Amino acid sequence: MNKGIVVQIRLPRDYSVNIPANLYLGTPWRIHKGASGILTFSASEPISRWDFCLRELQNRVCQFLPKDIHSAMEWEVMPLERYNFLRDKGPVQIGRSWIAVPPGPFSHHTPKLNRHETSSKKIIFLSPGWAFGDGCHPSTQGSVNALQYLHEHNLVRGRFVLDVGTGTGILGIIAGKMGARSVICMDIDPEATRVAKENIRRNVLDAVVSVSQCTVEDIPPGKWTLALANLTISVMIRMLGRIAKVLNAPGLVVMSGFKSTNRREVAELIRQYCLEIIWSEEQDGWVTSIVQKNRKALPF
Repeated sequence: MNKGIVVQIRLPRDYSVNIPANLYLGTPWRIHKGASGILTFSASEPISRWDFCLRELQNRVCQFLPKDIHSAMEWEVMPLERYNFLRDKGPVQIGRSWIAVPPGPFSHHTPKLNRHETSSKKIIFLSPGWAFGDGCHPSTQGSVNALQYLHEHNLVRGRFVLDVGTGTGILGIIAGKMGARSVICMDIDPEATRVAKENIRRNVLDAVVSVSQCTVEDIPPGKWTLALANLTISVMIRMLGRIAKVLNAPGLVVMSGFKSTNRREVAELIRQYCLEIIWSEEQDGWVTSIVQKNRKALPF
């Protein structure tokens, strides 16, 4: 049971005036006035069957809108706490060089930014929904800094990239914007893959970045030369060997999601799979490292 949810609906035209201020369908939905063409509903009471409530809300809202726009409506669902966080915080700086801008009404915090600027190398549009990766966690910050380091040494452009445990798709999207030739964002969570697909579409990267609901064990070895792995320590222990196996030498892995107290354990894991640390940083006790199968091949 969650503490409440928020539903945002983006319409092709502004029909918000046709929606009643309050809808009651067993759950008290409240409508919030927002940007043109965007409806925001919230239910602050705990909802145990939120999937059923969402279907009810969708059916009711569609009654007030012309049928010809039903298929063009975009739905975004997130926990109430996450919505409040984004509403109050607005765009988030991720790493030293990137800004994540929430879509919809949250972007009013930076009026100079809009969807037409998604080609900017420093801006991504990101809606976290229920998936991990809103850009605020130190492990995400460290991973973005690691990607920036690789980008500055021309080690992202043209590469085939695996984003393992993609969450919102944030790392895969940034790799795509840095010029990666192809990126597969993978996650076993269907909600994460849904959110990642939406974020990839928002950033106009469909031709470069794709999403797959799978694990790295389902990926055949061959062309991959860069892996992004912002994972918990327990998942990292299980998956690092397989990640190293599918990478071509000199394959690179951005490892994050473990704390400084796990350094010794991670160092042993790295040695076990014949990897070598070439870069590392720590933020608030969270460690990010870049490891490689064959350091001699590095151009620096």
